Amino acid sequence: MSSADTLIAAFANEDRMLRELADLYPVTFRDVPPESGKLSLKQTLGHLAFWDRFTVEFFNSRIQDHQVDTPSLGEIEVGNSEELARIYDMPYEHVLDLYVGATADLQSFLQEHWTDLDETEQSNFNIPLKHRRHHRRLLLKVLAVFVPEADDNEAQEKAG
Repeated sequence: MSSADTLIAAFANEDRMLRELADLYPVTFRDVPPESGKLSLKQTLGHLAFWDRFTVEFFNSRIQDHQVDTPSLGEIEVGNSEELARIYDMPYEHVLDLYVGATADLQSFLQEHWTDLDETEQSNFNIPLKHRRHHRRLLLKVLAVFVPEADDNEAQEKAG
């Protein structure tokens, strides 16, 4: 199995676990942040979709030899905030579709362009994988707060 296949499989596994965890969320809690300044399930999905789209667009531009400056973290955070505002009134299902599409686009990009990336760029794709895992684990903790009577074994098993 190539490095690309391994990374794509890891993204697919994280995606599967995240969606299984999302399925455990009661509908009434999908759009409820666990506390001030934290992300709800819907916001987390929108946030991950934003980052996946940003990653694909950034590396696609670099592959096509466009002169692309790496944006500052502040510039990226502005984009993320704008995305969170954009999805605010969207139904959960629509945001889930955005997430699913962005995840599929990221995996397709890796499949199609892995050999177009240098070694550093390839290793940079571990960052969005770790980012997704981090948010999945946060969502698992939030679910335990919202639904303490939920079967912890089932949630832990589905969330990895």
